[in-house]
Order: sequence, then structure tokens, then C-alpha cells
Amino acid sequence: MSKSYVEQYLHAYHVLPTGPLPTLFDFPHQYVPNEWAQTAAEQIQELIPNTFNHEFNTLGKMFGVLVVDTPVGIRFLAGFSGKIDESTQFPGFVPPIYDTLNTDAFFKQGELELNDLTHRINELSTGEPLRAILKEKSQYELNAQEQIAELKKSIKVKKEQRDTIRRTPNLSAAMEDQLANESKQEQLILKKLKKEIQTRLEEISAKITLIQDEITDLKTERTNQSIALQHQLFKAYNLVNFNGESSTVFDVFTAFNGDIPPSGTGECALPKLLHFAALNQLKPICFAEFWWGLSPVGEIRKHGHFYPACRAKCEPILGFMLQGISVAKNPVLSIINTSPLRILYEDDFLVIIDKPSGLLSVPGRSDLDSAEDRLALREGKGAYIKAIHRLDMGTSGILMFAKSPEILAAMQAQFAKNRVTKTYEALLDGIPKELEGVITLPLRLNLAHRPHQMVCFEHGKKTHTEFNVLEFKDKKTRIEFYPKTGRTHQLRMHAAHPLGLNCAILGDELYGTSSERLYLHAKSLTCWHPVHDQVLKLTCPAPF
Repeated sequence: MSKSYVEQYLHAYHVLPTGPLPTLFDFPHQYVPNEWAQTAAEQIQELIPNTFNHEFNTLGKMFGVLVVDTPVGIRFLAGFSGKIDESTQFPGFVPPIYDTLNTDAFFKQGELELNDLTHRINELSTGEPLRAILKEKSQYELNAQEQIAELKKSIKVKKEQRDTIRRTPNLSAAMEDQLANESKQEQLILKKLKKEIQTRLEEISAKITLIQDEITDLKTERTNQSIALQHQLFKAYNLVNFNGESSTVFDVFTAFNGDIPPSGTGECALPKLLHFAALNQLKPICFAEFWWGLSPVGEIRKHGHFYPACRAKCEPILGFMLQGISVAKNPVLSIINTSPLRILYEDDFLVIIDKPSGLLSVPGRSDLDSAEDRLALREGKGAYIKAIHRLDMGTSGILMFAKSPEILAAMQAQFAKNRVTKTYEALLDGIPKELEGVITLPLRLNLAHRPHQMVCFEHGKKTHTEFNVLEFKDKKTRIEFYPKTGRTHQLRMHAAHPLGLNCAILGDELYGTSSERLYLHAKSLTCWHPVHDQVLKLTCPAPF
């Protein structure tokens, strides 16, 4: 591509940062923006209102900046995720890897075909033919019920008349036969009517089934076409890395975990920025992604806050795209707490510790150290040690382990029946409106941004968190949480979400901003000892 083409996307700093340039590119899924990236982001934020005619206060968008080394010095690129107001290209913002809005491209044509199928489905589902048949069936069923009721009423009257005649003294045999024959004929008439009604209803139902089968066939066709179109799209997203290699999104995901890429893969800001840089021999130095505008429903996106790259869509492709440049290691690997475990209680059945912040509760997919591993090593080969519940890696405090499967089952049953009382202490990054109360926002996993959770009133699991403010200091809030349910990231979500306290826990890199630790501590726990038949109460003051 021509020099002039590249230059139209390069932004020069209005004021150069004073700090040094980083020597390693940021680990994309957990980072603190470098001064050079922050300054670039601030400059782009000033540019946004003059570039987009979009109402960001009604629907926000993720933006990104990529600081690059160029032949003319340090510059930066800007981009955004997906599209804005049905457009993918704006002056000063890098183009998409593949433009799905290109009217001549297969994807747009495929979308038109899918839209046509959707239109046909809607026409059949809500159109006059089906409505008319359904109305006909409903009316016929009503009339049929009235006919049967009237006939049954007539039969009843005639039966009563026959019964009166039968009580006549010296009734002849001929009359008895006549009365019996009349009764038989009336039942045959009723049976014939019901059969006629059933036949007619089957004819009407057959017409309905014919339309419904057509709808089902069209829906199946639409689903198959949609899947095929997505696969074709993922093969059209041809990624380039800094080794000069190329691969499709489809192939990258296949090699990573064998899965099909989620919808929207390749449209996030950072992949678009890196792709443009690799195509045009620009060396990435650092980046930052920030949210601009109103948060999506259910998620936590604060206006102007920086966020890591998502994992579900971006982890596989970024692993490929960043090859050829030096990338910082996952900072989580460097913050593992190596201090000895402090035992709060132990007997032949349980061991309860004060888990430090920065230590996993149980082994994960990585080779990271965990409290369970340490206790198992302490107990020796063959010993049984299993966590009864869990604390997030950043959360410190009381954590219980069972020494047998029976004790594990007994204790987990207490947790499941809400017979375990827990208290957490936290520092909030801000001042909530309420001093005490209850939060019940339902939660579920955000599939597009694992391990993030999201509020979902339709499919979310029930939650219950009580809280009480302890003190305010330096625009921070010390607070106690009393969770009655134990959903993943429950306290973190209830603290950070706008419908909750709207104040993230200090140091929450997922729902707030990073710090030296997550300021959340499990400080007390009360349960029933599974063997000794007595209350077991433990306390562990917060270390902050």
C-alpha cells in the first residue's frame, strides 16, 4: 500500500509523553496502559465527537489505540470494535480486516439471502393465510362444541321422555323396542356428528401443519446458511502476524482449541490495529482499549475506562498475530503469593486457612500454584485434600478444605442449603449512594468475555447480597458484604454494576481498575462442624 494511504491513519502526538517507551508489548489480556498509550487514547477521545455522529450516551463502543514505531518516528493508530451506525470506516480509524458491509462481497450477499429467508418465515408465521386458517379452526371448534352440546341436550330431553313412557303400566314389547331403537339412533347421530367434526378438524390441521412444516424447513435452511456464511467469513478473515505469516481466523481457532470462532471474532479493536500495523510494516510498541459511552445492558463498561482484550474472541487470534514481536508475560504469573499458608483451624476432618491474595484456591488449567496443591504437598502422597468452596485468586481470607470425600459432601451440603454464614470486607473505589441494603441482581457467564459475569434478568441465576458501609476515607468506602448465595464474582459484580453499588472493589481488574491487589477479604465464617456436632466460628481480620 502507498505511503499516503498509511499516513492517513497515523496520528502524531500533540504533546509527547515524558516517560520511556516500553521494551515489551503489553500482555493483551491483563495490562496497565503505558503513558504513551494513555496519552494517545486521550487524544483520540478528543477526536471522537468530531468524527462520529453517533449518540454514545445511548450506546457505547470499545475503542483502541496502538502506538507504533514508523520511519517518521513514534505515531499511533486508532480503531474501534465492530461498526458504528452501520459503517465500518471513518477518517483516521483503521479499516476492518474484512469489510462485511462491502455490497459486492459474499457476506453482504449472504446476509441479503438470510434476510429474505427471515422475511419469508415472518410472512408465513404472521401472514393472512395462517391467521385465517387458525381463526377458522378456532371458530369451527367453538361451533362444534355448541352443536355437540345442543345435540346432547336434545338427547337428554328425549331420554327423559322415554323414561316417563317406560313407567307406563302394561307397556307393550313393541313400544319397548321402539324406545330402545330411538335411543340407539340418537347415539349414532351423536357419533356421526363427532366423526364429521373430527374429520373436518383434521383437514384444517393438515393445512396448518403444511404451513408450519414450511416454516420449519425455512428456519432449518436459514440456520444452515447462517452457519455456512459464518464459516466462510472466518475463512475470509486472513490475519497477518509480525513474522510475515498469514492464517485465517477459522484455521487459528481450529489450531488453538478446535472450536468454531464466536460471532464477531476479528472485529475487535486490537486485532484490527495489529493487522493494519503488520500489513504496513509498523512495529507495535504498546496499546490501550477504552470504553466510550453508555455501558451495554448487563455488562460493566465505564465511560473512559481502560479494558483488556477479551479472551473468547481474541485470545486465539492475538496469540497468532503477536508472533514476531516481544510480548510481556502474563502479569498474573509474576504476582503469585509465595508466603506460607496460615492455618486458622485444623483437626482430623477439616483444615481452614487464611488464603493470601494472589494465590489460586484450587489448581487451574495453568501451572500456577494453588492453596490446595500446597496443602496436599504438606499432607503427603495419597492424602485427601479438597477445597469445600473457593475464593477468587485476588481475594484473601478464610478458605475451608475437607480431608475426606464424606466431609466434603457434608460441608458442601451446608453451603448448598445456606447454612454457612460468611462475611466479607472490601474497599470500594468510590462512594455508594446507600449505607446498607440488599442486592439481588441475577448473574450468568458472559460467553463473549470469559470469565466476566453479566447481569441477565432472563437467564441469570438468583443472587442475594446484603451490605453495610463501615466508613468513608479518601473517596474510598470500607464495606461489609453478607452473601446469602455464592455465584461466581457475585460480590464484585454487585459492587461494580450500575444497578448495584456502582462502585467497583478497589483493585478489581475485571470490573474496575487494577491495583496492587484486589481489596476483598473473607473475614468470618460460621458453620456446623460435620462430626463434632458443634458450631464452628472463625474470624480473620482484613489485612488492609
